[in-house]
Amino acid sequence: MTVAKMGFLVDRLNRDCSPLQFVRELTKNAVEAVERCDPPIGEIRWDVDWNRFDLLGPDSAQKLCIIDTGLGMSGDEMVEFINKLSSSIHEQSATGNFGVGAKISAAPLNPEGLVYLSWKDGLGSMIHLHKDPNTGDYGLLRFGNGEFWQHIQNDVKPEPIDTHGTMVVLLGSSLNENTVLAPPGAKMPRKWILRYLNSRFFTFPEGVTVSVREGWDLPRGTRHNFLRKATGQGPWLAENAADQGQVRLPSNKANLHWWIIKPDVDTNSGHYVPGGHVGALFQNELYEIASSSAGYARLQAFGIVFGGDRVVLYIEPDNDPLSMVTANTARTQLLIGSEPLDWSSYAAEFRELMPERLREYQDEIGSGSKQTDHRKAIRERLRTVRELFRFGRYRPRPGGQYNVTPGENTGGESENDDKKKRENSSISGSRGGARGDIYALFAEEVGTPADLINLPTEPQARWISLEDKTRNAGDLEDRAARYLPEQNLLLINGDFRAFTDMVDRWAERYANIPGCRSTIQDVTREWFEQQLIETVMSALALKQGGKWSMQELPELWSETALTASVLPRYHIDMSIKRILGQRLGRVAA
Repeated sequence: MTVAKMGFLVDRLNRDCSPLQFVRELTKNAVEAVERCDPPIGEIRWDVDWNRFDLLGPDSAQKLCIIDTGLGMSGDEMVEFINKLSSSIHEQSATGNFGVGAKISAAPLNPEGLVYLSWKDGLGSMIHLHKDPNTGDYGLLRFGNGEFWQHIQNDVKPEPIDTHGTMVVLLGSSLNENTVLAPPGAKMPRKWILRYLNSRFFTFPEGVTVSVREGWDLPRGTRHNFLRKATGQGPWLAENAADQGQVRLPSNKANLHWWIIKPDVDTNSGHYVPGGHVGALFQNELYEIASSSAGYARLQAFGIVFGGDRVVLYIEPDNDPLSMVTANTARTQLLIGSEPLDWSSYAAEFRELMPERLREYQDEIGSGSKQTDHRKAIRERLRTVRELFRFGRYRPRPGGQYNVTPGENTGGESENDDKKKRENSSISGSRGGARGDIYALFAEEVGTPADLINLPTEPQARWISLEDKTRNAGDLEDRAARYLPEQNLLLINGDFRAFTDMVDRWAERYANIPGCRSTIQDVTREWFEQQLIETVMSALALKQGGKWSMQELPELWSETALTASVLPRYHIDMSIKRILGQRLGRVAA
């Protein structure tokens, strides 16, 4: 079997790669090259190709390179392993080296070429992999000797290579491109490779030292132009953790590692991913890291509602023949049996098994928040419009009126509605009928008999803010709230401007009453809280109409939808005016 239009295939595979994946692939190849040495000790550097820079002069473009002191390759070996798409000098396996990573992630970003210089047993060889501008295919340049490789003099051997090692030079899209500069969108542009390596690798093998050039645009020999060691995220977490541990998740066949970062740790250097993130750990590499706002949201799903900016969670799934863990070809995602990680299942089990220390940590922060329980007042008001929600909980009972599916605990219909639906199912299309596939006529109503408990189950609401340190900077920024359906919990952003503007409006009107602001804030929060609770309850109630699926309903309680629900303020303003008139007296005309 051969491949037609190889250039198209390589470019297409590259689209699935993350922008900086080539750094991972070339680093991993270098690590494996060092591990093939006896003993497996060596050095890896991400640096400037200083020989090229010196030969071409100070006005030439700097070219990024990676250097390792691994076993090295001969010219024939480089032709064999570099010029074939799925070929590698390292052992290939489903959970190991694929033989395609460096090529598909690096070659399309460097059509001018990747130059490999490698020394083995003291003898140097060179190849030049590039994209043919005429055909669009990737391949090796033919040298003057007729071969696709040629010997190279030791005069251009870079530090720290002695008798064996390899240097790969990234030429970019042209000879004039400075490939040391960070690609668009890279975090910490002045330290982009260091930041990426530390966020991609958990640890490097013992005996392998990895370093990265900083201050490459400054004169060599100065203290700001130097090599900084990359360690991976693990050593940083171990050094800066106030507490840490591991939880076994037996149902999910995984371990969950957790850390609480010390409060005084400086996270402004950008060398590592700070607290407030969640990721997956596999073979000492990190995958699917969610940080910043996405990280806080995922931490909250795991039950870390308060203080998430100092918490780190890593899922490490078991890797066994019955649940083999692999990475996708682009190394961007972990798969178990070809399926993505089930983050919601991990979160649900961890919430049940959360260590007491993490619970205490959250209690310490949550206890400092200013919370007023509005549930009783809201519940009494909602009771008057209960029939509009048609909302309740099911209690399993033999002979119950309703059939409920496993896990269904909200919603419900009257007995007459349920009976009517069954009688009309063949013509209404509720089970398919003439409007659905013919096999829908044979659908079986399977469920657990249950009675409807006609009590509202409004979500629990917690107000969070920067002031009392229950909200992390950047989380829910300019958003009203976030609903966590698995916990039936509403997190309401007390700093959202629709809320604070309303408080300011009434505080100005009652400026003549000392200490009125706390009362105004409490009343304002109560009415906005009710608005958000009604939005969530009404959304859940829509499920009973049979027109909304559980895949569509979350759109109704998304952060965007919840924010929109509190933007109409006339009726809320009227309610606040009435309650404040009772508590603080009427506003002077």
